[in-house]
Amino acid sequence: MDSQPQRERVVFDVRAWEKTFQELIQQVKPQAKWTLKLDGNLQADCVAEGWKQYQQRAFGGFWCSSCQRKWYSAKVQILCHMRLEHQKSPGQVLMRLFGQRCRKCSWSRFEKPEFSEDSTMRILNNLVQRIIERFYTNGLKKAREIPVKPEVTLEGSHDSINCEACSLGICGWGLPICMTQPSEGPLSYMEIGSSSPRVVDMDGPNRARNQSSEAKKSQGNGYSCADKSHSRISQ
Repeated sequence: MDSQPQRERVVFDVRAWEKTFQELIQQVKPQAKWTLKLDGNLQADCVAEGWKQYQQRAFGGFWCSSCQRKWYSAKVQILCHMRLEHQKSPGQVLMRLFGQRCRKCSWSRFEKPEFSEDSTMRILNNLVQRIIERFYTNGLKKAREIPVKPEVTLEGSHDSINCEACSLGICGWGLPICMTQPSEGPLSYMEIGSSSPRVVDMDGPNRARNQSSEAKKSQGNGYSCADKSHSRISQ
């Protein structure tokens, strides 16, 4: 059930991502400055006051650190929290990449995803468009998602048991199908997600209808966490 052809491994480089992200922002807003940082503790629906949340799906690859098995997924979850205090201040993006475990190894850890250049550009372009919509046009110009594009033919279903985002309850929310055809290439086993990138956009102080006890504790630190037993507000 492993992929047959060996594609070149692309090691994730957050500095390269931040550089590309800044360049894309300045193509639209030449004077704008934004930072992009990874945060492995970022929580969905737990947004500090003044921040906004955005989540999308992407195509990425995983490598098991134990057995070196390789697999791909079109349901790699990416969570971002974004903040811009005012137009002249630098904007901030905190990003979390959710992992997957090897289904063949016992007690395997969640491996972090790696992305091709094409997938990286799609992820960052979607992020930039969402930032422009939410911080520079007051929501008047709606961002259009670039759909997930599998880079090889995919077979099989999403391995929800070994998906970190699924274990946290933030992976599948019944989204409509929105996926382009894969690039031409030899058949190989991958895992596929049948839904489009999930887009969630919410303001910290405006979205929680009811809060869990954990959420109430978090408020003491300036965070507002929605109770995950209730529907999330999305656009």
